[in-house]
Formats: sequence, C-alpha cells, structure tokens
Amino acid sequence: MRRYFPIVLIVWAITIIGAFSLNLYVLRKHSESLVQSKSEGFFKLLVATLQWHAGHEALYVPITELSQPNLHLVHHDRRDVITNFGDSLTLLSPALMTRQMSEYAKENNIKWFHITSLNPIHPENAPDEWEIYALHTFQEEDDRAFEKMTNSDSVIYRYMAPLFVEQSCLICHAAHGFNIGKLRGGISINTSYEKDYLSQTSTSTGRLVIIYLLICIVGFFLLFYIELLTKRHRLAVEAKHDELQDFVAAKDKFISVITHDLKTPAANIASLSETLRVSFDTLSEADRKNCIDMLVESARTHNNLLNSLFDVSRLRLGHIQCNPERLDIRKLTHTVLEQTKLQAQQKHIAQINQAGEYYAYADKNMITTVIRNLVVNGIKFTHQGGQIVIKTEKKEEDIIISVTDSGIGIADEKKDRIFGVDSDKSTSGTANEAGTGLGLLLCKEYVERHGGQIWLESEVGKGTTFFFTLPLVNSN
Repeated sequence: MRRYFPIVLIVWAITIIGAFSLNLYVLRKHSESLVQSKSEGFFKLLVATLQWHAGHEALYVPITELSQPNLHLVHHDRRDVITNFGDSLTLLSPALMTRQMSEYAKENNIKWFHITSLNPIHPENAPDEWEIYALHTFQEEDDRAFEKMTNSDSVIYRYMAPLFVEQSCLICHAAHGFNIGKLRGGISINTSYEKDYLSQTSTSTGRLVIIYLLICIVGFFLLFYIELLTKRHRLAVEAKHDELQDFVAAKDKFISVITHDLKTPAANIASLSETLRVSFDTLSEADRKNCIDMLVESARTHNNLLNSLFDVSRLRLGHIQCNPERLDIRKLTHTVLEQTKLQAQQKHIAQINQAGEYYAYADKNMITTVIRNLVVNGIKFTHQGGQIVIKTEKKEEDIIISVTDSGIGIADEKKDRIFGVDSDKSTSGTANEAGTGLGLLLCKEYVERHGGQIWLESEVGKGTTFFFTLPLVNSN
C-alpha cells in the first residue's frame, strides 16, 4: 500500500469533496423545492379567494380613494349602487381585488405577487419580460414556471401559474373577447432571500459541513492507521525474510563446515589411526607420541566442531531455552579460565582475571559458552608468551564484560562480517589451530538472546578486545 497511499488519500479527498458537493446540491434543490411548494400553496390560496369572489357573482365595496369605480366596467348595469342608508358602493372585480391584496401584502412584507395577462385590462397588471415568457409557455392548467434569479445582494425565486377563463369570469371579461378555456393570464409570486440564504434558512448546511469534516478526519485517520499497520506488517515480513536469508546462509555455512572442516579432522584421525595400526612396531617412541598427540588434537577439533554445529542448529531451531538466573560474573570467569588453563599453558599464555564483583541476570550455560569461546579464540590467535585479560565495567543498568588478547588482530575489512554466518572460513591460529568459524556466531546469538550487544575493537599486530553487555542486578 505504501506506493499507492498518496493516491488513496487523493481519491478519498475527491470522494469526500464530491459527496459533500452532491449533498449540498441536493440540499439546495430541496430548498428550492420547498420554495416552489410554498409558492404553489400560496397560488392555490389566491385562486381559492378568486373562486370565492366569483361564487358571489358580485362583490361591492364602499367608494374610496383606493376603490374607485372601475372604468372598464362602465357597461355593467350594476357597477355602482346606493344602499338604503345612502352609502355609495362600487363593484370590485376579482382582478382589482387581487391587485389590491398584492399591494397590501407588499406593504406588510407578507408576499409579493402579481396578477397579469398578455392583454391586460388595467395597465398596472402589465407583465414584465419574465412573465411574458412564462405566459407564452402556458398551454394547460398544470403548467408552471419556476426560476432562480440572483442579483448583487439577494436571491429571488420566481413562480408563476396560469389562469384560464371559467364561466364565472365572463361576467367581467366577456366584453373583452374572452371565451371559456382561453388563457386569460396568470399570477406570479416572488420569494426573496439574502445572498447567504442557505445558511439563514437551513441549519442543515452547517451540520452538513461538520459531518463531512468529521468523516474526512476519521477517514484520513483510518487510512493512516491502516498504512501504519501495513507498514508494520511489511517490516515484519521483511524481518522474517532477513531471518530466513540468515537461516539459509547458516545452513550453507553448516554444509560448508560439514564438507570441509569436518572432513579434515576425520581424515586425519583415519590416517593417523591407520599409521599406528600398520607401523606401530616400527615407529620410534617419539613418532608414536607425535602421532598420538596429532590424533588427540584432531579428535578434539572434530569434537569441538560437532558441538558448535549442534549448539547453533539447536539454537536456530528453538530447542535451546534461555533460563536466566543471578550470576556471579567474577566466579564465572574464574571457572572459564580454569577450563582453558591447559590450552593457554601449551602456548605459555598468561590468563589474567580482572573481573569485578558484579552480578548479571543471564543463562549460566549460554554466558559460560560466550566467555569460553572468546577466551579460546584469544588463545588461538595469540603468539607464544602473550596474555588474555578479562575485565568488567558497570554502565548504567548493564555490565560490560571484555576479553582482550595480545594477538595478531583483525583487519578492518573483516570486522563488519566477523559475527555473520556468511563470513569466510575460519582462519588458522598462530600455532595452526583449526577452528569452526561458528564460535563468534554462537556468541552473538547468545548475547542477543539476553537483550545485549557484542562488538570488538582491534588493531592488526597489537591484539583484539571483544565486548558484550548483560543486564546488571543488585549484588545483595
């Protein structure tokens, strides 16, 4: 997923933006639908009022400055009447009533509407350009016109529905050439909002922004979390792959050791044994002793090789358990030096124990093997008359154990791979001692099992010091 993660983020962002835009569009359309529905309801109320007026055939109002006799009804025989009380009344046509209602509604900010026609009787009812266009589109009673218009500071929704001539309309309009079913005009209704009408008329917009913002944040969090899990899984797979590669390298090393190093001492044992069997009586005492010494050395090398192979294979297969306990490091190093005393004496090498009184929490067998391998390694590469020194040092919560020899040292190009399973075949010692090449690998594995580190410092011709750490415990 690492390669495609930026693409996934972009796709997610585009999806959220697209979904938000779609919802905002639906919200706007819903708002417009509400406006249209309210306008439709208002139109029906006006039509019902007109029908109520027409149902009474004639509606009279007092003659006032606002309600003057309708000049267009001059031929109406009952346009003006006088009541028994002497009040003068005039006939109020439905169109005039609607216009007066419109003016009253406009003055009181109720609703702006306008009754109009393509051939208006009253000039005040003349249509504007949009109403003319709408009237030309009307063919049936169900036809409607609805449009959103925007100016600098407001948004106006314009709604218009047609009015067709009915029987009751002929009372006023028959003289003007109108027939039943003919389009006589329409009523337009305007609904105006401020420029930010959506945020003012619906709290849904703000909620929508918050919801999508939360979805976006949660989505990004989940994507990053999935990427983190994927990365951890990838690193775990890579670690397992490296471990497998290491295991394969170790296997190849084992095969190399078995086919080369193991064959050499085995061949020596067979050859020396055959020599002693065939020529024992003819050999001198010195030759016999030399053959036996060589036979013992080959057997020892053979045995050490098998033990190293056995330990490494068991460790890699998980058959060696780490059982840590409280260890007296000075006592442990003393025991190891006693075990290697004979080998050191054969090369007249002095073994010096300068370990302090420290205690570590570690597996006794593993750490004994580590120190012994490092001491034996030092003896192997130290000339006659040299020395091996073991020291200890406390550093924070660890104890550092060092094994220093005065031997031949290690070249820089070999330092980085000396603990690896893919290192070169073991180098012969100063007295041509054979080795397995697995001792330092085993040391590294054992130390790391305890959470410690192992490293070296060396200078060619002056000697080598191996260091490793263990967890320190209280001496009490």
